[in-house]
Amino acid sequence: MGIFGKVTETVAKAGFAEQMAAIKSAFKIAHENANNLHAEMESEIAKKESQIAALQEDIKTISVTKQEAETFMSNIEKLI
Repeated sequence: MGIFGKVTETVAKAGFAEQMAAIKSAFKIAHENANNLHAEMESEIAKKESQIAALQEDIKTISVTKQEAETFMSNIEKLI
């Protein structure tokens, strides 16, 4: 019978500089992601504000038409 010895692996632990570089990289990626998200939200806000402006313009047009219809109906009632 043969005797098998244990195989030990040594994993080189990253030095402090490498650890700090990894941390900085993670924060850089987080900053870039947050920056991209911020830009996307600003774009979405601008889009929604544009939609609101368009809806407000539609409301004004409808209000003018409604007033014209009310005036028309009032004039018709006078003739009846």
